[in-house]
Amino acid sequence: MNKAFLFIVLLFIALTSASTQTQDALNKFRLAQSFEQAGESDRASRLYEDLINSDSSNYLYFDGLRRCYEQLKNYDAAISLSIRRLRQQPSDINTMATLGGIYYKSGDEARADSVWDQIIVRVPASVVTYRIVASVQSENRLFDKSIRTYLRGRKETGEPALFVGELSFLYSLMMNYADATREYITMLSMNEHQLDFIESRLSMFTSKPEGLGAATKVTEDALSRQSKSVVLHRLLLWLYMEGKRFDRAFDLARNLEDAINSNGAEMLLFAEHAFKEKAYDVAARAYRFSIDKYPAMPQLPLAKYGFARAMEEISAGVDTANSLKPAASDLPSEEQPGYHGVIALYHSLAREYSNSEISGQCLYRVGLIRYQKYFDLDGALQVLDSVLTLPAARQLVPVILVTVAKINVSQGRLDKASARYSSVLSSQIATPGQKTQAQFRLAEIQYFQCNFDSAAAFLQRITQTLSADESNDALLLLHFIKENQPDFAEALREYARGELLSRQKKFSEAIAILASTIQTFPDSPLVDDALIQKAELSITVKQYNDALLSYQKLLADYPKSILRDKAQFGLGGLYQTQLKDKAKAIQAYEEVLATYPNSLFVEEARGRIRMLRGDAL
Repeated sequence: MNKAFLFIVLLFIALTSASTQTQDALNKFRLAQSFEQAGESDRASRLYEDLINSDSSNYLYFDGLRRCYEQLKNYDAAISLSIRRLRQQPSDINTMATLGGIYYKSGDEARADSVWDQIIVRVPASVVTYRIVASVQSENRLFDKSIRTYLRGRKETGEPALFVGELSFLYSLMMNYADATREYITMLSMNEHQLDFIESRLSMFTSKPEGLGAATKVTEDALSRQSKSVVLHRLLLWLYMEGKRFDRAFDLARNLEDAINSNGAEMLLFAEHAFKEKAYDVAARAYRFSIDKYPAMPQLPLAKYGFARAMEEISAGVDTANSLKPAASDLPSEEQPGYHGVIALYHSLAREYSNSEISGQCLYRVGLIRYQKYFDLDGALQVLDSVLTLPAARQLVPVILVTVAKINVSQGRLDKASARYSSVLSSQIATPGQKTQAQFRLAEIQYFQCNFDSAAAFLQRITQTLSADESNDALLLLHFIKENQPDFAEALREYARGELLSRQKKFSEAIAILASTIQTFPDSPLVDDALIQKAELSITVKQYNDALLSYQKLLADYPKSILRDKAQFGLGGLYQTQLKDKAKAIQAYEEVLATYPNSLFVEEARGRIRMLRGDAL
């Protein structure tokens, strides 16, 4: 009985001692990791050395000590440590591959290559072996060696599609865009559902002209060999769109539609993509192709509405830049660019699909055109009010109410506008973004009415929702009000009146009020804002000399203004576009670059300089 009891006591002592030692080792290991993460590799290495002396077979101890030796550039110690490990574990491929990396870091590239070659010779048909060796080579930025290892693996294993992901990535790093694209195409042939992923990877270098050119050429060559490949058609189509080669893209989309016979669905997708890319002329042709060739397609109403939207945007381009105009032979004469033709087209679609959401969308666009392009406020309201009565257009109600409220502001009917915005706030179908927009516009109305405290309260609530699109505008307006209250309240009232008149397109009256504000309150914090506003409105009414004087006054008299870069950039635009003085425009833009290097206008100024000099093509 006494012997049994003694045995139990001794066993308990032994287990307790072992447990204590294990906990001590764990604590020491954690401390070593902490030192290593803190960059104190010397202190960490001493702890790892103690640990590995107590347990030489523990891989974590070995790997930690090896890392520390490498960080300390003590490559001889790291090599000796790795060799001792290999004597215990001679088949440990990871340690052998890492040893090659240590030899390379130590400057012995020949020994590194020899070690890596020995690993592969041992098991020449092992996919894992090639992947481990190539990975270590990549970690040491030996990308060319890593590529050769992967290619050797393909040859030895007889699997030509092996390592496509790794090789495509490495070729991209080496700026070998052609071979990178070939690998991605191989990946695509293995799994067509990878198209989105492959496009995202290609986009890493198609932003560069040489990358886009190489990818396009390789894909064109691949498609010429596999002319029936739908997925290659789609990849090349994406590349053409990336390169803004919209006409080529349209021809390819038409061939693809003919090949798969999707009843117009494929071409409709292309049309929508072209529209998003603002290639409105090509989008119009694509929509028209779908409409003409597939009159029974289920998406015909969407195609017709898309065509009308594209024609509206083309009209905007003709109105402002006389560009993006389709050939007369491509479209019926009554649908040529011009807002009157677009309005007629929208009305025709609204009648064709009466009491539908398409009808509501079409009439909404008519209302917008009448408001934004013709400033026909009564005509716009008449159309928009009719949409509000359509049951099928219920989802459009919040956005229509917002537009109607803006029109009411332009009419000077601020109370009616407030009621419209309040309706959006109480709407059950309005999105959070629409409600925030309505809240901001309500604050703006209070500002126009010179109820600055009330406006500030509205704005304060909006600024607490930092994700809202209006938050930045709310912050700016809130700061503007607080900056001028109460010391320059009268100046703020005048400025708010001028802004409201500007919103109502009463430009001459607005300019007069701004000019008076500038003269009466020269020390007000808002004078620089007033000068910018006055300059921009003067350009609108073609009083270019007045605009020039406003910009120059701000730059000369207000050296601490945060709007100086905007004034300098505006001066360049005035010389360039209205006064047609190329030399002075370039000089003004160069001043933006030299004096305001952190300005948001720098890139645009640089681009305009290149264009004016003729070297931006």
